[in-house]
Amino acid sequence: MNTTLRALHSDSTVDLTQYRDQHFKGSRCDQEHLLLASSTLYVGNLSFYTTEEQINELFSKCGDIKKTVMGLDKVKKTPCGFCFVEYYTRADTEHAMRFINGTRLDDRIIRTDWDTGFKEGRQFGRGKTGGQVRDEYRTDYDVGRGGYGKIMQLQRINDNTMVF
Repeated sequence: MNTTLRALHSDSTVDLTQYRDQHFKGSRCDQEHLLLASSTLYVGNLSFYTTEEQINELFSKCGDIKKTVMGLDKVKKTPCGFCFVEYYTRADTEHAMRFINGTRLDDRIIRTDWDTGFKEGRQFGRGKTGGQVRDEYRTDYDVGRGGYGKIMQLQRINDNTMVF
């Protein structure tokens, strides 16, 4: 009996998700074409304390990494919970999507998504206060993401301010 293995026609772990970078310069069709050929991942929900070395150690288990770019608060220049990981090949990137997305790193469940490729300037958070937008609106306490969200921190400061 001669049996051959065939690749899956659809693998939901590496299919494109609904996420799209709203700041992409170009058409939606251009963006999808780049995503389908990309060897770059966006990695989110990282702890502010996760290091580039930890990222490289985890993601190198799926293949050779070409470049890692940590996301930074554009004001403080400190990590703000995301990064980009670029591999040399699409196959290695697919392995990372399959095996790393949804795993725990630094006590956080990280998520990976396809990215069209890193361009200078994208390493900075896009929130009004310099970090990520979602961290500004978070109302819960999350030690790995700097405590309370920025809006809650400002509200607490205002609540504790006494006027004489």
